[in-house]
Amino acid sequence: MASVRTGVCLGLMSLMLLAATATAACLVVSAGDGGGPLVSLPVEGGCIVHLDFVNSIYLAPVRETFLHETGKGLSVIRVESPSAGVFEYYRLESDGPSAELYRNVGSIHLKSHDYRDHTITVGTTVLHLKDFAAGGDPLTISVHDGVCGSGQGR
Repeated sequence: MASVRTGVCLGLMSLMLLAATATAACLVVSAGDGGGPLVSLPVEGGCIVHLDFVNSIYLAPVRETFLHETGKGLSVIRVESPSAGVFEYYRLESDGPSAELYRNVGSIHLKSHDYRDHTITVGTTVLHLKDFAAGGDPLTISVHDGVCGSGQGR
């Protein structure tokens, strides 16, 4: 009887571990294409990622909202800005301060002359990109399926 209970407990623990692993993901900010990770953050699979910055042409705040999809990476699903010019730049139609869309991008590739106004927000965690890159440095933001490995980022 004890061996049956042990087997049931081990089976349930295995299922719980499998379920936890299946929903785990890791947001990684890397130095350009193929560069090493600068920071990584455990996140849930299917998480929402916000990229906030000031558009350098229109000098307007912009928020891009991304959805992580297992096996697909990131997809931009919303753009928000008080500037109509920003929506023209994105080739989006909007009657207000936001536009809904669905564009799979896989990863976010950035190269800014100044990362002072760039942040990545996931849940309550805010990453200030100026803390990881100097102006002109290329960055890649991606969400990897699976748990964050030991020694990745901070």
